[in-house]
Amino acid sequence: MANPVLDLLHARFPGRSIAPDALDDAVVVELIEAARLTPSCRNFQPWRFLFLRSDEGLGHGQAALAEGNAWACNAPLLVVATARREDDCHSADGADYHRFDVGMAVMNLMLAATANGLAARPMAGFDPGVIRDRFGLEPDVEPMVMIAVGRPSTDDSQLPEHHRGGHLRPRTRKAPAEIVTVV
Repeated sequence: MANPVLDLLHARFPGRSIAPDALDDAVVVELIEAARLTPSCRNFQPWRFLFLRSDEGLGHGQAALAEGNAWACNAPLLVVATARREDDCHSADGADYHRFDVGMAVMNLMLAATANGLAARPMAGFDPGVIRDRFGLEPDVEPMVMIAVGRPSTDDSQLPEHHRGGHLRPRTRKAPAEIVTVV
């Protein structure tokens, strides 16, 4: 029996080689909708996204990238996911959920990108301070992850040597028995 969610997860393109071709507005709207529909603790929806598509927006996002993520400068869309702790659902034991909620919204966005034949690669290698400064974010807004989005490309000549051919390598994951205990 086919499972469309598993099919999307298997189809996800983890490569760094992304074509610079602009994305259709309708596709970007679908990515936004996928993130918007994410469940969250008490439905607080703490995530906020910066969708960087203009030359100016992309330039600001690119300025924040760590050297090891320079490959993402080719992407026609950079998305920055942010949240504020005070917008979070707080449990009686003090647990915060905003990071978990943002992670789910990012995964929804990535699945929608995959369904549209796009690569969507999340990155931790960026300077949140640059994002705050360039976009005038308040000090309590936490830029959590940046996602490079675009059409996958097999031309990886612009990548550093150690990243070339990455799209050809099989993805490896731990076996279910290594990560799940059924009782």
